[in-house]
Amino acid sequence: MNIPRLTTYLAPALLLGLLFFSCKKKDETAGPQRAEAPVSANLVVVATVNGDPITLAEFQERFIRSGSKPEREAELEVKAEFLNRLVERKMMLREAQRKRIKVGLPEINKKIEALRAEYGKDIKDMLASQGVEFEKWKSDIWEDVMIERLISREVNRRVAVASHDVRRYYQEHATEFEKPDQVRVRQIVVATEEEARRVAELLQAGNDFAAVAKEKSTAPEAESGGDLGYFAMGDMPAEFNVVFGMQKGGVSGIVKSPYGFHLFKLEETRRAGRIGLDEAYKDIVEKLRREKEDARYKLWLKELRSRTKFEVNYSRLGQ
Repeated sequence: MNIPRLTTYLAPALLLGLLFFSCKKKDETAGPQRAEAPVSANLVVVATVNGDPITLAEFQERFIRSGSKPEREAELEVKAEFLNRLVERKMMLREAQRKRIKVGLPEINKKIEALRAEYGKDIKDMLASQGVEFEKWKSDIWEDVMIERLISREVNRRVAVASHDVRRYYQEHATEFEKPDQVRVRQIVVATEEEARRVAELLQAGNDFAAVAKEKSTAPEAESGGDLGYFAMGDMPAEFNVVFGMQKGGVSGIVKSPYGFHLFKLEETRRAGRIGLDEAYKDIVEKLRREKEDARYKLWLKELRSRTKFEVNYSRLGQ
């Protein structure tokens, strides 16, 4: 088995702390302990970063909090790669402290509240069910925010995309901006054919399609009046193709799909052609910015590693 070495690239994103939502409970079917008394994991050092140790106990705690649950035959390799990430994390945290980056408790609490709202569950209960201590997970969040802020300062803010770069990309990648015929469509989706008939009667009576979609549709875009935006033939399930034969402003009959029973309204059509530079400008800027940020990040992390003294002992991960 090849043990992965520390890589020179790590995507600039949250590293460990938010992965707990995919956690599973620890395996409770492990075999019997070995007869001899094991060495405490708190005393086993698996890596050092500028002399600061990462113990096997700390590694194991973070590994569990990350939600990692590899297959047994791949476990050592996955753990080794996770240790690489942990070493890089320690490097970046030390650099954030050296740069005097500060993160206050209100900011951490705000991030946690956003997660609570997103998942609609009590985070403490969720963590407890997975054997994760809330305060340690909260500390992971603090580290994530510190590293985000460091990368923003040292990498992202130092990247700019010039207008001539955008124009050159547009000219050199002309085929990317050729678009097929497209339609803009609204839909209403309901669970039964009977409901769909009642909705059809409301539309035939002159009720506004978007208003009915907001009230009756079960699809995610109901809040925006059933607006699916623009799409081309083949972008959506085959049942949606009925809209390409409709007149602008027309409403389809009832269409059955695996998602339910649909009614469609054709709002707009776009003929095939080339997307203009003005329309494509923002997307090109975002693409070029991501590429430049990734390239700068690689160089920045390589430089950070070059001035950090670290040692890694993969063989101790199996203890």
